[in-house]
Amino acid sequence: MNIVKNLLLAITLTATAATATTALAADKVVVLDMQAAILGTDLAKKSMETLQKNAEFTAMRAKLESLVADIQALQESAEKDGMTWSEDKLAEHRKKIEYLRADYELAQKKLQAEQQQVLQRVQQEIAPKVRPVLEKLIEDEKIGMIVNAQSVFHADADHDITAQLVERLNKSQ
Repeated sequence: MNIVKNLLLAITLTATAATATTALAADKVVVLDMQAAILGTDLAKKSMETLQKNAEFTAMRAKLESLVADIQALQESAEKDGMTWSEDKLAEHRKKIEYLRADYELAQKKLQAEQQQVLQRVQQEIAPKVRPVLEKLIEDEKIGMIVNAQSVFHADADHDITAQLVERLNKSQ
């Protein structure tokens, strides 16, 4: 009789422990940086590489670098010789720098717009795949809650599933 009681107690404790373990696993809280996950995919990397090799994009980037060099040269010239210049020459010099800065800002905006367009296209292509892949990851890892990584003060690598999602998205393509 005592053996039966002990056996029942052991079975009950084992079942309780298994239930508690399952409950704890379901309470697993992780962080995810969705934007980093999408940008980390092979598709995003290939798309950005293709953009970097694009002749128009390369020309815009070269123009931007040229504008930076021109602005720096004008600033160095002003620092070196500016004390000897007349007011008219100083005003003309400032005007040149302002024009170059405006050109720089425009070129920079164009580059950013091109990059943004590529990233939006990647997001649109990957978006339908993210949900099922993420749901499978949640199921496999028994995740109870996912928190946006930008909203978290601290999370160690064991609690960040971004890399896992990237890996699974790459496999799904």
